[in-house]
Amino acid sequence: MDALVIGGTGPTGPFIIEGLVARGYTPVILHRGTHEVDFARPFEHLHADPHFAEPVREALAGRTFDLVIASYGRLRLLLDPLADRTGRLITIGGTVYRRTELSRAADETAPRDLGHKLVARVQETEEAILARHADGTFNVTHLRYPNLYGPRQLAPREWSVVRRILDGRTTVPVMDGGLTLESRAYVENAAHAVLLAVDRPEAAAGRVYHVADEVTPTDGERVHAVARAMGAEIGLVSYPPEAGRPAHFWGGGRNLESMGRPGPPPTHHKLLDTTRIRTELGYRDPVGFEEAMARTVAYYRTHPLERGGDDEARIGDPFDYEAEDRFMRELSRFTARTGSLTFDGVTLRHSYDHPKQATPAPERGR
Repeated sequence: MDALVIGGTGPTGPFIIEGLVARGYTPVILHRGTHEVDFARPFEHLHADPHFAEPVREALAGRTFDLVIASYGRLRLLLDPLADRTGRLITIGGTVYRRTELSRAADETAPRDLGHKLVARVQETEEAILARHADGTFNVTHLRYPNLYGPRQLAPREWSVVRRILDGRTTVPVMDGGLTLESRAYVENAAHAVLLAVDRPEAAAGRVYHVADEVTPTDGERVHAVARAMGAEIGLVSYPPEAGRPAHFWGGGRNLESMGRPGPPPTHHKLLDTTRIRTELGYRDPVGFEEAMARTVAYYRTHPLERGGDDEARIGDPFDYEAEDRFMRELSRFTARTGSLTFDGVTLRHSYDHPKQATPAPERGR
């Protein structure tokens, strides 16, 4: 059985390809060829830019596949070149939603802000893909990835913590106490979700699935998990978003709908409901959060990002420690000034009484 993997050199690629081989498939990898990765070298490569239909059409001339997994490129433009090349198509896209009421997790039917151009394109692409399932061109399953973390990830946010600890810093700037919750997926867990769709083509036919880890730590908890994996202790310096420019990198890649708009990145929760993939395909995390973070840290300690290089620039973190220290000093002055302001204060007490002796019962008749 032949399986075409479009974009298989990305972070989840090695795990998807390894899983396909274990299932008896012969992987064929189609990518631009701008960089090669060691794990993909034993397999056949087709070089074409998946952002454009014609190069893909030319690369696939005369070829058919039992399965195609499209995890890169402009998915809507791949539909015509893949027609008559396969009957089974698994596509991988992203997750973008309007802010949910009461911080509810968004399920697969949640509305999107279609007034944003990029969000509207995501919606159009999904509709085009599912239309090809409805007309019988393919048996389609579409998976929505959140922001991933783990080895070989583009703009790894964990590097912001890893580098600070390596540089001897004892604090990490966060917004709103680092209490934001964001559904994310470790790369191996995301690949496992894809392989579940491979295993169950009938159950997954025409379905859209959210992909995310079962555990969703806060930003601050992720910081401390990185520190534990490095045997270090780290403190959080919390800023309100409007005054927390050193911490704005936390918004990178998190809110597509707010990119390019003025002001600080939002800090509301970004939660995904994964009930559907858990109940229909039996998804469970093969790698737990602490182990996933330990593997992530180990990778970036062995493969550090270039200081000041393009990969660091993608994170949006300038690592300007002198500026961070100035912000911390101003925050300390502010808290000291507010501590001296006159205010009656708040006395916190338990809402129930805790008597030291029994209360006498009232006399009868009174």
